[in-house]
Amino acid sequence: MLIGIIILAVVTLVLLGICLVQYKKLKALQLQLKELLQETSAQAEDQPQPLADDMNFKTDKDLIITFVNDALCQNLGFAKEELIGKSVFGTLMEDSESIKSNVLGYTAKILKKTKIVNNEILLRNKQGQTLVMQCHQRPILNEILECTGISFICKNVSSAKEMQSQLLELRARDILTNALNQETFLASLEKDFNRAKRYNQDFALLVVETKDICKFINQGISFERGDKLLKAMYNLCVEKTENKCIIGRFEKTKFGLILNGYSREKAAALAQDIYASSKPVIKKLGVDTYNAQMLILSYTERKGFADTEDNMLERTKRHIKNALRKHQYGVTTSDNDKKVISAPSKYEKD
Repeated sequence: MLIGIIILAVVTLVLLGICLVQYKKLKALQLQLKELLQETSAQAEDQPQPLADDMNFKTDKDLIITFVNDALCQNLGFAKEELIGKSVFGTLMEDSESIKSNVLGYTAKILKKTKIVNNEILLRNKQGQTLVMQCHQRPILNEILECTGISFICKNVSSAKEMQSQLLELRARDILTNALNQETFLASLEKDFNRAKRYNQDFALLVVETKDICKFINQGISFERGDKLLKAMYNLCVEKTENKCIIGRFEKTKFGLILNGYSREKAAALAQDIYASSKPVIKKLGVDTYNAQMLILSYTERKGFADTEDNMLERTKRHIKNALRKHQYGVTTSDNDKKVISAPSKYEKD
């Protein structure tokens, strides 16, 4: 009997000791959790919170909408009941495989790694129009730091994006004629030449030199009329290429036409058509028939693997320089000075 009591007492003491150890571990864990919650709360205070005009919505882990604020409803035209309980796909976002793949890709990082993501996403309004949004996306954590969903804080940057695109377009253009400016034109020539070279495609360059006719109009009529000439020549080049080729203005009086897919013969025919069509255009500016022909057009094709876009451009410029010195106006080619170019009766378009 005594032995039994002793054994019971020992077992009781052991159990009490184990309970005491576990209690201490539990207290330590509670303290650690409390510190983590305080740290998370402090981080949340430092993170962007929705302002009055910010669009804010929340989803669960399956991207089902659980909350939308008034700003989002007002800006996108939805009623709250039209969104809450619905998937973001087919409501705020387009329900397509590409959109789903992209969104699920970055939301997985938020959910699995409790990671904050800042990026641009495309939201739709009730009319189906797509808007570019700058969004701050952060995980929603419960009391034990388990991720239960995602909070989206968004600003509409569509107008800013459109203005930025327009500004870039303006910077790439010549102010007077709207042709590409010299820097952009030369960059485009290099890019398109290398692509044609890589795929062994036809590629030609046509340069229209207006130097002498510009000088004649500027000195003999007016600078305003000279500006009109440059605009008219650019518009003529656009018309003859049906706005399907890249056209740039460089060295003040030259227009370069980047002709992707053009053979030498096709470039020659285009040059003849532009030259023949330019005379009545120039005469409308008050220029007599004799002086209205003071244009030089030189073209070249891509010459083999060792050729470069710089060599193409230099061939045309060198030939134009020689023609200007001799006042030899009309269409010629920098590929072969001695070759006689027969003007087609009609420019054949493919």
